[in-house]
Order: sequence, then C-alpha cells, then structure tokens
Amino acid sequence: MGTMHGGYNVMRRAILLMSIGLCGCAADDEFRVLSYTPTGIEYSVWTGAYSREAVADMAQQYCQREGKKAQIIDSETAEKNLFKGSRVVYRFSCVS
Repeated sequence: MGTMHGGYNVMRRAILLMSIGLCGCAADDEFRVLSYTPTGIEYSVWTGAYSREAVADMAQQYCQREGKKAQIIDSETAEKNLFKGSRVVYRFSCVS
C-alpha cells in the first residue's frame, strides 16, 4: 500500500512541476489531479490560472508516456468565484 501512495505522490509532484513550467503558477488550489489511470486523467483547474489549452497540453504529456494521445471526454464547471473565475473539471482519455 505504501508503494501505491508513493507512486501517487511522485505522479502528483511530476504533474505539478510540469504545470509550473507551463504557466509559472504553483498554487495547489488552482490545479489538482483528481484521478489518473493508464487510460486517462482528470484535472480540476481554475480558469483564471489555467487555460483549456494548457490543461490539454498537460494531458497530452501524460498520455504520451503510454505512447497515446489525449482526447477530451468532457468538462464541467464545478464552482464559480469572482476573483478566480470558474473551477472546471476536465476529463481526458488516452487513445491510440
């Protein structure tokens, strides 16, 4: 069980570092990986900090690790904030 949590933390850290490189932001509240599997990944982001294109780029990098391409399944607005914009959940599939 420790290995599973260790792998999860390593993946979260790698994705956070990628996000810092893409947009220069590091606030954990602005970007979260909600779930990931070899077949897809789900993010929660604030639109004031991340564009849809930046999120799609991160999903693409994640899926390329398996030799696949990211394809958006859907997105939904989960919350709205006057200062941060909208918190949107994006779901991507990794496809051949």
